[in-house]
Amino acid sequence: MPSILILNTALAPASAVFAENDQSGLIVRRAGEERQSAQTILQLARQALDATGARRADAVAVVSGPGSFTGTRIGIAAAQGLCAAWEVPGLPISTLALTAAAAHRIRPADTWLAGVRARADELYFGCYRSAGDELTLVGGEQGGRLEELLIGPEASAAGKDLAAGDFGTVMAVGDGWPEAAAIENRFQLRLAGEPVMVEVEAVDLARLARLARRRGGFVAADLLRPNYVTGTPQYREPAASG
Repeated sequence: MPSILILNTALAPASAVFAENDQSGLIVRRAGEERQSAQTILQLARQALDATGARRADAVAVVSGPGSFTGTRIGIAAAQGLCAAWEVPGLPISTLALTAAAAHRIRPADTWLAGVRARADELYFGCYRSAGDELTLVGGEQGGRLEELLIGPEASAAGKDLAAGDFGTVMAVGDGWPEAAAIENRFQLRLAGEPVMVEVEAVDLARLARLARRRGGFVAADLLRPNYVTGTPQYREPAASG
């Protein structure tokens, strides 16, 4: 099974995770100090590789944002360099998808509304539907004030609309949300509780990287970009193949 080196500098603390296959354990190296974490990512990557005896990985996944502006750019640059040096593809991973996946691992729900604080009264937003252990992005990731965010058919461009009332059990996760009542009023749905906070773990990084690989989310090194979720929503769910 192909190996994946996963770099995370968008979420503190920075970490490098080596995942060799879907069954084996993970080799994880984390930065000790949050403030210096992003600058140590290549050192963490080398430590993870050395622990396995591997000289390289078959793909490099990177948490591409949205998140820390400087940290995200450092992670992308590191991933670009490793992909180019090893001549392997890259796998961008969304912070919003990671946040939803971490919450779903702890408390499964039918629909997750992931909201990460942006600037002032704005947030980054993604709506995810669950199918067992996997989550699928509905429509595209968005950024803006709560009243500007869309959910359901009007937000979807991939034929994966949420019909009115077809949300199932809905939860919100992330530091960008106000109280539940405001979310319910905006989207006209009922939450199963107040928004929750979670910490993304190495198992979440590995799960999302493996999922991206299975879905064919590879990109060339020079096409790895920070995900700022500005303008046209990025990371839309690809249309199902025939």
